[in-house]
Amino acid sequence: MANKLKMNGAEATDVDLKVFMNLMVVLIPMLIVSAEFASVAVIDIKLPELRGSNIVDQQKEKSDENRDEKLLLTAIITDSVVTLGAKGGFMPSLFYQEYHRYISKDGNLDTLLEYTPGKMPTHPHTGRELTVHERFEIYLYALDENRNVLKSLYTKFGEMLTDADGVPVRNVNAGDTVFALTNPRRRIIVTNPGEFDSKPLSAYDELKNRLMKIKERYRDAVDKDDIIIAAENEVIYDKIVQIMDAARSAEFPNISISKLRG
Repeated sequence: MANKLKMNGAEATDVDLKVFMNLMVVLIPMLIVSAEFASVAVIDIKLPELRGSNIVDQQKEKSDENRDEKLLLTAIITDSVVTLGAKGGFMPSLFYQEYHRYISKDGNLDTLLEYTPGKMPTHPHTGRELTVHERFEIYLYALDENRNVLKSLYTKFGEMLTDADGVPVRNVNAGDTVFALTNPRRRIIVTNPGEFDSKPLSAYDELKNRLMKIKERYRDAVDKDDIIIAAENEVIYDKIVQIMDAARSAEFPNISISKLRG
């Protein structure tokens, strides 16, 4: 029982520490147990550092490589834009208009129709809704800032022409030096400007062109062969396949596919 003292006429009572000590006896073990659980919850997971589809080359242990040496190339695909991004930022977005070539089952229609997301086109003569199985090919035409279709010169083999800086060429004169979009680029000395055709600039070709310029600049990057293609759910799979083909032809064989969150 606590002792009572008289101090200056007032009665003082000693503090009983038993209750406090009992609390400490219970609390301290609980804190120790909680601290142990906290340390166990931190798990050092060593995931593969390399990206891409080449599982054989992926590392099973954490790499000591400097992340700054990686390119981290990503192509972001929506129904109207392709944007290339890497560790240094983003290139100007490539806007495009999508067209589908349809060949009807009855064989009396072979036409190019503008694509509207979520809507199937109709037969211009009968009004019948065309099916996915009648869709023969997908074309993406690059647009300028006013949403007008851009033009470029093409060889008779269907190769886009660029200048020495990789800019698509719209017109040439005899004696000009241009480059066909092959890998590596093929140099052409123009002798007859009329041998080239002016066509709508394919967004696939311009994408390949930009990827080749990135490849030429970052050949020493640790992940120089890797690219992530991040697409919206609404993007047609056939279009993603053609974009993958453009990436492979630009020497990015390790392709990872992801989806953009809505």
